[in-house]
Amino acid sequence: MTCGGYPRERNSYGSGPPVRFALAAACLFAILLPALPVPIGAAEAPRPLYSGADAVPVPRPGAYDSARTAPIGLFLQAEGEYAAGKGDEALSRFLDLAYSAPDDERKGFIWWRVGELLLIRGDLDRALEAADKAVLLSRAPYLSLSAVDLKLRIYQRMKWNNEARQMAAYLLDRKFVGADPPALLALMARADAASGKLGSALALYGRAIAVAADPEASRRLSAERESLIDGTTDLFVLRGAAEGEEDPEVRGHLYLAIGNTAIRKGFLGLAAHAFERSARAGGKRSSEAAEHLFRAEKILSSRPKIVGLVPLSGKLSDIGYAVLIGAEVALNAFYGSGRNGATPVIRWVDTAGQPETARKEFVAAAADRMVLGILGPVTGEEGRSVGAAFTQKSPPTLYLGQKPILEKPFLYGFGLSPAQEARTLFAYLARAGISDLLLFHPENGYGKGFAAAADAAARQAGVRIAKIVPYSPEMHDFTETIRRAVGNATFQRQSRSKEKGKAMKLPLGGIIIADRWDRVFLLASQLRYYNVYLPLAGFSGWNDAELLRKAGGSVSGAVFPVDYSDAIPGSEGDRFRKEFQEVMRVPPTRFEAMGYDGALFLSEVFALEGGSGRSLGEAMHEKIPRLKNYPGVTGTFQFTPAGDLRRKVPLLQVELGNFVPVPTP
Repeated sequence: MTCGGYPRERNSYGSGPPVRFALAAACLFAILLPALPVPIGAAEAPRPLYSGADAVPVPRPGAYDSARTAPIGLFLQAEGEYAAGKGDEALSRFLDLAYSAPDDERKGFIWWRVGELLLIRGDLDRALEAADKAVLLSRAPYLSLSAVDLKLRIYQRMKWNNEARQMAAYLLDRKFVGADPPALLALMARADAASGKLGSALALYGRAIAVAADPEASRRLSAERESLIDGTTDLFVLRGAAEGEEDPEVRGHLYLAIGNTAIRKGFLGLAAHAFERSARAGGKRSSEAAEHLFRAEKILSSRPKIVGLVPLSGKLSDIGYAVLIGAEVALNAFYGSGRNGATPVIRWVDTAGQPETARKEFVAAAADRMVLGILGPVTGEEGRSVGAAFTQKSPPTLYLGQKPILEKPFLYGFGLSPAQEARTLFAYLARAGISDLLLFHPENGYGKGFAAAADAAARQAGVRIAKIVPYSPEMHDFTETIRRAVGNATFQRQSRSKEKGKAMKLPLGGIIIADRWDRVFLLASQLRYYNVYLPLAGFSGWNDAELLRKAGGSVSGAVFPVDYSDAIPGSEGDRFRKEFQEVMRVPPTRFEAMGYDGALFLSEVFALEGGSGRSLGEAMHEKIPRLKNYPGVTGTFQFTPAGDLRRKVPLLQVELGNFVPVPTP
């Protein structure tokens, strides 16, 4: 028998390494071990293994000590029994070598053999302990990586997919010569797919297909990737993978899967958009997507429709898709199984966040007599661009952004604006008798917009803002900002005392922080550190559970307005959350709530009688004032006969580590 020609379990992540793998390993051990004349004893029962830590190989410094080596005679006898298929006897002798021979890095090879034999036997826990010891004791990179490869196969047998994935990634990163890259990449892809990481799984399948030398293996991996896409039904997961996919063929398949899933859920508008994206991507599924698109467009063209004017590509696409999903859920819930040729549908148009595109698409939609209303746009720049093209005959349009636009009848600011938030907040502060305020805000568009809205609302409510303190949006240490806010002399005199609860004496009634939660918790915590104990208030950017976790008691008692929160009770919100989770299996966010409110509002108005003989958009102008009040999940809306909108905005307060609604006066 030649050196190393022994049986070895084949790799379960692919075809096993060739015989040269075992040959090289055994020969390497034989080279490292000097021949020492030692007696060969009888085989003993295997000794128990000691537990070892899970680790990756590390260099073991120091020179070899020829006096501290495992006896070659016992090793050759153990190898001979291993080659003869006498697994129990071989295991006993290898264990005897492992426990009796001096603790030398060469014992990594012995523990590797023990792990191999225990894996063949099916004793997986003890095999893993042996593999750990092999990793820790091996000096030669080849042997240490071979032990990692052994751990990979053990993890696979144990069905510890995430651990197996880590070992596969390590072997690829270290360019292990015994590795099968396509098989390891496919293993990693399956682990990611099982964890719901579709985009990562598809990228790994792509790499595996690219490096596979065997055409049959490449076809098999391609078929596996296609089956993964076809078996995925989560719209959020599919869409996320499609947005990040670079291969047009795969991207087209993903959008086709989105369209098919949307059809099953009753989301015709989303389906048409997805089929159109799939057809444009090209590839072997483009003709199937085009056929589906033709059928969807035939339905959309003949029905009353809402046009969704939102960004479905670019950096704002997450917001656009959230609005889209919320609106589709609303229509599905409102009409249910009673849909027919007279019930509205939604046609989605991608603005890509570009003002000129938004205006062009708005003009095209407004010219269609079957358009009853427009949902969007969602950015201030798009809103202003659309506002310039809006006329008295345009369909009612629900602008969802925050920035102010030129107000016109039936061009509604449906999104929660800084001005609306500020009016609500300062009306509350006036009722509570809180005045003489410090206003902190970052020096960016967000902070300046809210600071201007706060200044105007404060004057209207009769609340005094004593001082406005801007700061850099990149700031983390707010010491100097707080010093400027309270005055240098006061800060020097009173900040020396760090006695807990001893408040700094200030001629102020409260503090407003016009920033998002991830900056608020830093500033609020540092105010508390310097013993600045004043009532806090803010705006909707505070509405994130992470603020409660990170800021702790620093924001206790703080009040801020919101458009949507699951903390706000009411039948409308309960119904929305129930309907959304039944269809999407995840809780909704404020952007889904905005889309839901907009589509439901337009549907309810459309269901009112009257307005015959005119375009659907003009008829909606007549119907909307008859609705008067609309209790949405993002607030209560009031519509005047002149086509204007007023809004009641809810408030939240931080109490005992939770967001709780402030009672309506």
